[in-house]
Amino acid sequence: MLLQRVITAVVLLIIIIGALLISPLVFTAVAAIAIGCCFWEWLRICKWNNGVAMVCGVVLGASLFFLEYASPAALQTVQSGNGLMIITATATVLWAVITAVIFTRRTSGWMVPQGIGALLGWIFVPAAWFSLMYLFREKGTIYMLSVLAIVWVADIMAYFGGRCFGGPKMAQGISPKKTWSGALTAFVCVLALSYVLYWAQPSFPLWTNALISHLTGWTSALILILVVLFSIAGDLFESALKRTAGVKDSSNLLPGHGGFYDRLDAQMSVLPLTVFILLFLQGY
Repeated sequence: MLLQRVITAVVLLIIIIGALLISPLVFTAVAAIAIGCCFWEWLRICKWNNGVAMVCGVVLGASLFFLEYASPAALQTVQSGNGLMIITATATVLWAVITAVIFTRRTSGWMVPQGIGALLGWIFVPAAWFSLMYLFREKGTIYMLSVLAIVWVADIMAYFGGRCFGGPKMAQGISPKKTWSGALTAFVCVLALSYVLYWAQPSFPLWTNALISHLTGWTSALILILVVLFSIAGDLFESALKRTAGVKDSSNLLPGHGGFYDRLDAQMSVLPLTVFILLFLQGY
């Protein structure tokens, strides 16, 4: 199982790096395929007919790719003025509500109504896409990866922190394996890495550098903690959806990892939040 996970992760890493090196068009196409698969899986978890869910995934992925490259006028309409701010703010507010609900029902569990789950998918998946493409197009590859890396670091450190320290369960009724020690490890490591990188290279194009340079002291630290909290909430929300549906993985497209949504669950909540904060700091 571990070998299978490693092989799949290496293949995905090669595809992502290769796409970034070849051209922005190729990376956008790869991202559109991933987002389409993620949406298909999301709707399947919410008990949509598999064929209908697949069509929706294909149409959404193709439409977002078309909007990004073949229809610049339409893209400008979506992201002009306050468009992207409205999209990311809406997603952020909804994720804040979900985060509150999750931690309120962390012990008793949360059976997400499938209609609401599907509706949220129609909001969150496009919001994550527009956020990702904004970072990639306007801020560059390194900047975009710095946002994605927050989730990767938090996820990895939470896993090892939980394994090493154990302790009280964080959300027994939703995801029994997650612990408070894992969450605390994620908070500490993300904060430490962010500030070390800022002190070492304050001018390097990283989202965390932009945050810390604009908001010094405790404010930037609290926002970084909020980002990690959203990352955990995105993961737990997918767990709640899967527990409601009675499934273990979103699909079997990625051997050893489950599906694309299983890999992107935390990014769904973090991408809109980080872009919303960025736009706010820039005065959008």
